[in-house]
Amino acid sequence: METGIIGLPLSGKTTIFNSLTGLAAATTSYSGGKKQVNLSEVAVPDERIEKLTDLFHPKKKVHASVLVKDIPVQFDTQKGILPESLGEIRNADAVTIVIRAFEDRAVPHPLDTVDPPRDLQKILDSLIFSDYEIVEKRMDRIAREGKKADREYLILKKIYDRLSEGEFLGTDFLTPDELNVLSGFRFLTVKPVIIIANTGENKADISGLKTKAESIGLSLFTISGQLEMDIAQLASGDQQEFLTDLGLSEPAVNRFIRHLYKTLNLISFFTAGEDEVRAWSVSRGSSIRKAAGKIHSDMEKGFIRAEVIQWEELLKAGGFSQAKKEGAIRLEGKTYTVQDGDVVVIRFNV
Repeated sequence: METGIIGLPLSGKTTIFNSLTGLAAATTSYSGGKKQVNLSEVAVPDERIEKLTDLFHPKKKVHASVLVKDIPVQFDTQKGILPESLGEIRNADAVTIVIRAFEDRAVPHPLDTVDPPRDLQKILDSLIFSDYEIVEKRMDRIAREGKKADREYLILKKIYDRLSEGEFLGTDFLTPDELNVLSGFRFLTVKPVIIIANTGENKADISGLKTKAESIGLSLFTISGQLEMDIAQLASGDQQEFLTDLGLSEPAVNRFIRHLYKTLNLISFFTAGEDEVRAWSVSRGSSIRKAAGKIHSDMEKGFIRAEVIQWEELLKAGGFSQAKKEGAIRLEGKTYTVQDGDVVVIRFNV
């Protein structure tokens, strides 16, 4: 699972990246030159992994993970983010937009004033225009080939009409089948979007930002970037004291990933044994056969059945052998919908 972070210059997007990863990527002022993508694999915090590890004492434990990318973009004060610099984020599963919500005279805003709703609209307009250009070019090509009656053209026309009005598409605009037809285009405006208000000691008013986000069906997540970055770079044992002083129970990365999972409608299931305890993430509503494919493609192809038990029941029983004796393990076929917290053993043959 991958999320790409973008934002206007001096919004603090690299500071947010550092607060989520514990890294210390350079947060130098925007120079307009080409910059390197910062990336980090972040473990998804999950106490269930720890409890299953205590039960099985495996050789290794593996958390699910999120690849977080801090993506540099080219910016024009009139045009916003230039479409050609957005290619990197098209591969991401979700777009994280950092909006500056702090006042600091030492860090001038590229648009002169701190105005969170305006900045969000500027970025959304950039995403909309980038997709609009792709749709327009593809429609022109299909029209020249005399295929305007084709399904692809009709779906593109539906998108074109919406984008030409300056409207963001959102995750529900296209049906799953329509998305599949156009999967190669990797449209930005149909990806799940998370908005982070990067606050600081001198917080800007974000009420207008919240209203704007909600008007297009997006939720707002708040991080005090500089402060959380400083905490994230401390040793784990020292972090809690500072978080407690701030009235926080956990670091920014835990809160963000939980928010990300909710936004993407993801759940976790587990495989467990003496060799390994591992968490896997799938979309809510996935079949057990599809979930098996997350472990290995052969398991999906040759799926026979799955042994399934909820993690709490497995802990209570004390292991698989005891759970089987108690009749707590269910046998499920390929149409079973995997549930959050399921521990599974996949039986397959290829």
